[in-house]
Amino acid sequence: MAERRLVPRRRVIALAALAMVLIAGAATALAVGGDEGGHLAANRAQLKRACAGMLPYEELRPFVPDAVAGRVDEYGTELEPGEQSRSAAHCTVAWPGHGEVRVTAVPVLSELPDSVEVEDLAPGEYGPEREAPGLTGTTAKQGGVWLLAECPAGLRGQVRPTGLLHVDAAVDLPRAGTLADFRTAVHVANKITARQKCGGSPLKKPDEVVDPYEAHVTKDYKVTSVDEPGRDQPKCRGLGARTGFPGKWTAGGDLQGSRLLSVCTASADTEDPADWDVTDITAASWAGEVGDSAYDQYRSSGDTPDFQDGRRDTTVPQEDGGAALDLWARAQCAAGPTYHRVTARFAVDGHGFDIDVSKARRAELSTAVRKVLDAYLDDPAAWPRQQRCHDTKLIGEVEEWQ
Repeated sequence: MAERRLVPRRRVIALAALAMVLIAGAATALAVGGDEGGHLAANRAQLKRACAGMLPYEELRPFVPDAVAGRVDEYGTELEPGEQSRSAAHCTVAWPGHGEVRVTAVPVLSELPDSVEVEDLAPGEYGPEREAPGLTGTTAKQGGVWLLAECPAGLRGQVRPTGLLHVDAAVDLPRAGTLADFRTAVHVANKITARQKCGGSPLKKPDEVVDPYEAHVTKDYKVTSVDEPGRDQPKCRGLGARTGFPGKWTAGGDLQGSRLLSVCTASADTEDPADWDVTDITAASWAGEVGDSAYDQYRSSGDTPDFQDGRRDTTVPQEDGGAALDLWARAQCAAGPTYHRVTARFAVDGHGFDIDVSKARRAELSTAVRKVLDAYLDDPAAWPRQQRCHDTKLIGEVEEWQ
């Protein structure tokens, strides 16, 4: 019988430890060298820490890629306490070639970063692609979404008092859609306002996004159908009919349900309108800092009464055809000083020739646009009455001869 040789106990332990190291190393090599990149755990941990922990980690976690290691670029007063910055937060988490998450939050000290002109808010070809009912904001032309959050007690550390925060967010990752953009923006906005302790209620995270051009909504902005573009908005429904202009009118507007801004549009269902018939109507309101920003945006293109300074053009050129007249007013509403702007668009066909506008015709146009403003202000379901607007004062008219 062969003699059995005993292996010292310490050697057994050392061999076992070596085997464990080799197994672990092999597993790591397989993870890195296989189909997956092996970065998932690290990337998720990085996402959780990024942006001072202000990103909605549990919601974004399923979208984090594994193929490459992530990179973080961040700065801002809420990310670096004690640092001076015009941004409350500016943060990007990027996975090169595999997407990114980016958020920016800035106090509204002057003009808004995004346009709030009627054409950029109203449903239609140039309007927003998606909205989240209940939020003041919409999809942005540069991608992602933007929204506004109110801070009644004011944001700290600013060069002048402001109670409005602008946040934009984009979740540019496979399988993540516009809803992820909105929910990320809301999460960041709520984190900042909570840290600032500036009062107000947290924004509610949306459960859906809708196409403002197609959606039908009820009074509480719940979507009921999407079969006809832009019709049956409660706050816009009476705009065409209440003006008293002839024709069958359809109306549509934004779905934000915001106390800071509102847009309604109405169009007459007329195939062959006569010259100077009203064919389209718009009515918009902007409150607080949003109102100041909107007025500045229009003024920069020369479309405010103080810019035109009472001048009157007596000729409508026929390069494009059509004419419109805007009427601006100022009021006090629930969210503060507010600008109203209503527009009446008229059918004009000079068959290739310029059209002279007589004094009598010009007076008729003024009467028409004032009728639009009165209808907008008096409608119980429209935004001004809903927002308790009062002390309305006319500012002046703006000609849009095209």
